Amino acid sequence: MLPEVCYKHFTIFGDELLKWNKIHNLTGASSIESVMENIFDSLYPLRFIDDFTSCMDIGSGGGFPAIPLAIAKPQSHFILIEPRNKRSCFLQNIIIQLELNNVQVRPIRIQDVPIAEVNNLDLITSRALMDAKELISLSRKFLKSEGYFLLYKGTRFRQETPSMSIEECFTRENRIYYYKHSRDL
Repeated sequence: MLPEVCYKHFTIFGDELLKWNKIHNLTGASSIESVMENIFDSLYPLRFIDDFTSCMDIGSGGGFPAIPLAIAKPQSHFILIEPRNKRSCFLQNIIIQLELNNVQVRPIRIQDVPIAEVNNLDLITSRALMDAKELISLSRKFLKSEGYFLLYKGTRFRQETPSMSIEECFTRENRIYYYKHSRDL
């Protein structure tokens, strides 16, 4: 059970996302119900992942899964990688509005993030960005040796990663949560 303040923050986040989405097309979510489903989807892995203190979200877009996770885990530090200006501006706005002092946005591509500035992370997340193997290859260097990947994937996961077993994943409806220790890749 999350503190009441989290639910207030989720509502503000949802309202702002829908407002910005009308102008900037940040996400496919077009109703408060679809935003809330995306928030639930973002938080679902908290049921089975290890605790973490640092997380990089790659391709943060409209804020899923990073913003809901940052709201739910205020003691953890989040780095959001989002190179597209309209999306990084939205993320900055929502961080300021919700006073999420545990979040920073980097308006840069993952390929251009300096390893000296971002390393030893506990967790790397991404949702609907790129092929899983490519993402892991580009970002593995940012994880500490005991770090994990949490990739929010859809039905294309099997085509992207034929060598990775679906049995190793957590699933919910059409969502595949690929949660893997970096040493096991």
